[in-house]
Amino acid sequence: MTDETLPAVTVGLFGPRRLVKTMAEVGQEVAERSAHGIRFLTGGYDDQSEAEERYLRLRDRIDSAVFPGPWAFDLATTGHWLTVPSTHLPLTGAALYAALLRASLTIEDVDLSRVSIDSLSLADVAEAYGEIGLDTAEVYDVPYEGPASVDGFAAFHQEKYERQHTTVALTTILSVERDLQAAGVPVLRIAPTRSSVRDALETAVLLGQGTRMGAHQLAMIAVQVIPSRAESGDYWQQELALLTHQKLLSEARQVGASVTRRSDTLFLVTTTYGALVRLTEQFAFAPFLGALTAQLGVPVAVGAGTGQTARAAEANALMAVEESVAAGGKVAVYLDGSSERLDLEPGPATTDAAPDETPIDQRALEIVTSIASAMSPAPGRQVVVDVESVAAIMQVTQRTGRRMLKELVDAGLAWPLPPARSTGGGRPRQQFRLLTEKLD
Repeated sequence: MTDETLPAVTVGLFGPRRLVKTMAEVGQEVAERSAHGIRFLTGGYDDQSEAEERYLRLRDRIDSAVFPGPWAFDLATTGHWLTVPSTHLPLTGAALYAALLRASLTIEDVDLSRVSIDSLSLADVAEAYGEIGLDTAEVYDVPYEGPASVDGFAAFHQEKYERQHTTVALTTILSVERDLQAAGVPVLRIAPTRSSVRDALETAVLLGQGTRMGAHQLAMIAVQVIPSRAESGDYWQQELALLTHQKLLSEARQVGASVTRRSDTLFLVTTTYGALVRLTEQFAFAPFLGALTAQLGVPVAVGAGTGQTARAAEANALMAVEESVAAGGKVAVYLDGSSERLDLEPGPATTDAAPDETPIDQRALEIVTSIASAMSPAPGRQVVVDVESVAAIMQVTQRTGRRMLKELVDAGLAWPLPPARSTGGGRPRQQFRLLTEKLD
């Protein structure tokens, strides 16, 4: 992969304002050295309680994110508001060296061998002190062991200082620093070095490039109409195919996808992985399934697939739609060729109506409801009628029954089926399927 083919990326920088300012300065250096487009957006805050709100402001504009440390990163993950690949600034021995040096220069009568430290592991502390030749016998450390462990950091430092075990507290947490300052405890915050910030930003850039390339990966969605035996016939299938194609074009236009008609019952939608994620709302719902089933009044199967090539994406989509057909169109299926099958439940049954659409005629609704009630079909069975049966049920002449059926077709509540062949000769009988699904 050459620099020319790498996509431009946008990285979000999150954390306390002072630290974010440093991250942005280092980010400018990283961007200037890069041969491809890199942009950094800042989301600085004054308190950790503001972190989610700052992130949500930028989430739709970034490809990856950098957090100030493992605590903020874990809060984003466990809070389920992290939406892009992310990393955090490392807290290593180098950051501790810098904090010890600042303590020796800014705090009077400080004894660096009598210090309390949070977040860093015992191994990191021992290694750092060993490098500068100091004993750790009176160095107290409480490592970070998840978000809950942070709650005890301030009390840990204060207790050691009040018992005169330490001369300074070193913390990585802004709120802990403020609590200790309010309690009169000498405290300094351990801040990542510019070198470690640069490493984290470069890692985030790589994560963002992976996100961008993944979002542009080709995806295919196969849509298969599942007609019943009662609805067989060229005329009916051609009418249904035209309506399906029209509905798919309307839906696909929203994400810039293209629609190809493979047959009267099979359609392929070509899009990108990023668009597929939006259509499925992060793979929470099936694309098109609920809306098409409601609008067409017939079962529909949907299969989605991705792959490294167009052929692979199409093959996965076609295999997936067969799985959906086998499930009777109750779920859509997603396959990417490597992970297990993912079943997606139907989304909302209807889509927003276009401005020029008109509601279904109330009289037509009353007619189809009366006919369906009189025929009392078994659950799952379709209602097929003709002029004679409608006239008998509604107690009208056949001429009026024929007019009623025309009203139902015009209102989208009935489909004309292919004329049934007459064994005794004469004019074939025209049948209609009532779209009772639209009454739900």
